[in-house]
Amino acid sequence: MNNSKVLKVIHGYPPYYMAGSEVYTYNLCNELKKRVNISIFTRIEDIFSPLYQIKQSTDSGIRIIRVNKPKRDYTFRDKYIDKKLGKIFERYLQQINPDIVHIGHLSHLTVLIVDIVKKYNIPIIFTLHDYWMICVRGQLIRGDKELCDGPTVEKCLECNKKYFINEKVGKREIQKWLKKMRVVNDKIDLFIAPSGFLKNIYIKNGFLPEKIIYMDYGFKKELFYNIKKKESKKLRFGFMGRIIPVKGIDLLIECFNDIDPKKAQLNIYGRIDESFQYLKHKIRHNNVYFYGGYNYLDIGNVLSNIDVLVVPSIWYENSPLVIHEAILSGIPVITSNLGGMAELIENEKNGLLFESRDIKDLKDKITRFIEQPELISQLTNDVIRIRSIQEDADYLIKIYNKLIRNERVIGQIAQTS
Repeated sequence: MNNSKVLKVIHGYPPYYMAGSEVYTYNLCNELKKRVNISIFTRIEDIFSPLYQIKQSTDSGIRIIRVNKPKRDYTFRDKYIDKKLGKIFERYLQQINPDIVHIGHLSHLTVLIVDIVKKYNIPIIFTLHDYWMICVRGQLIRGDKELCDGPTVEKCLECNKKYFINEKVGKREIQKWLKKMRVVNDKIDLFIAPSGFLKNIYIKNGFLPEKIIYMDYGFKKELFYNIKKKESKKLRFGFMGRIIPVKGIDLLIECFNDIDPKKAQLNIYGRIDESFQYLKHKIRHNNVYFYGGYNYLDIGNVLSNIDVLVVPSIWYENSPLVIHEAILSGIPVITSNLGGMAELIENEKNGLLFESRDIKDLKDKITRFIEQPELISQLTNDVIRIRSIQEDADYLIKIYNKLIRNERVIGQIAQTS
């Protein structure tokens, strides 16, 4: 397949975006480029440049097309339909003339991309990083932070009522969105789900089981070799990720208000914005430190400053990269017993699970490590096998070839071996 052309579509790409799906896409594309001709269609948010301005570049042999879309005050329909961006995409699709299109996310882009690709009879593979294809908010969590099991007109209207002038208009717009997403999802040839939980949620919401396979993420493992811990007199708990409510960061800080600052500290790694002003007022002791965002290539330095990783998310996380990275680094994890998080951590073997949103239970798990620091060495057994990004690319190329030849893709990548 060395002469084949792959077009990757993703809502953000490094160095401008460094969240899980973007970092995974970056590593994957840099591995795929060794075997295929790969191009990337993505977006940026440059408030100093005109809307829809195109910025093209080449990064290590990968052609990158970035469309400027800094607009944030979307209407409901803007969240999934953007006709102008669709026309821009079609122009570049014609130029590149790919053999296959691999989508990572359509948020901030447009679902019309799927319609356009199928107009040219090009196969589409879609890696699902969250629930955006069935939830316009992306995370199956309501405005009141209660979990949701899937869309209905009534539930979606309640979540998005701020976009509509009245209930009648809202119901009509929600119905249009649901209908359009069913059409779009039907046109995609194959979905990849990085967790069994996410796969089952999509199937429960009407996706055909034969069109969705399980395949967890691959990693650039060399970044995690020989990480040497920095010296510390206190036990260091770490949080890595976006500093937003659904990540449970406020719950974690509340726990540390009851932790003796002489015994343990919390190191928080994530981009600091206006939310920091609200969080810092919740801190009662000098045992919580904010280090800001970090470059993924410097992840070894970040992990060298963490003894136990805490992932306290209150939504159904898919398959968090940070949990994999901790496991690769021999760092035990405390995480919520929800979604893909609970698939990665086997309680009492490579970490501890706590009852989601239960601050007392989370504090108990943190205290356990403080009182029994020997758990750090006892709970770092690699009980799951994490694949390399090279293995990921190998398997994806097999899938690409099958779809290009119009063959059915059956099976899944196993998590253990």
